[in-house]
Amino acid sequence: MQVDYLDYLPDDLRVSAIRLYFNALKEKLAPILGSDGRAQEAMANNIATDKCKVAICNKKLVGIIGIQTNKRGFVNPNLKTMVRIYGSYGGILRMGGLAILHHTTGNDELYVDGIAVASEMRGKGIGSHLLEMLEQVALNKRVKTISLEVTDTNPRAKALYQRLGFVPVKTQTLWPLNLFVGFPFRSATLMAKTMG
Repeated sequence: MQVDYLDYLPDDLRVSAIRLYFNALKEKLAPILGSDGRAQEAMANNIATDKCKVAICNKKLVGIIGIQTNKRGFVNPNLKTMVRIYGSYGGILRMGGLAILHHTTGNDELYVDGIAVASEMRGKGIGSHLLEMLEQVALNKRVKTISLEVTDTNPRAKALYQRLGFVPVKTQTLWPLNLFVGFPFRSATLMAKTMG
């Protein structure tokens, strides 16, 4: 099994990337964007194909890590697109919901917008390799910190991040807001890794 890794998302894999990414982050995104085709349309119209690393096996996308800098991230929804897709009220409401999930990235920080690995490829080191690629970018650019958030409903991911050297920085409790928005999690932990 040959897995190839790229520093960008090829155009012919955009649709599969959005599907994989949305499914991996569904518990965060579906309560805000919905789970119909509009959610993926909103994401697809606002991605930066150079703000990710991808894993490909047999010409199929099997892994992706979205990266956010202080300038932009992998998925960059804007009000114009959201209003076009969801209407005025729906677009504004969804932008507010996305603001809850937004992380303000510092000048010397790379933030993991999200990481997704195809279910049949989990446990094969793809997610770890994508994170290692991001670490190499951080070292090359002299970025001091890589950060990410993990929800309380994903202890397996949290354990992986800790094994890779990420440490919990702070936990944000979303209760009772999670009940109104429909998030299935109660809190999210910001984790960070300081680069040498």
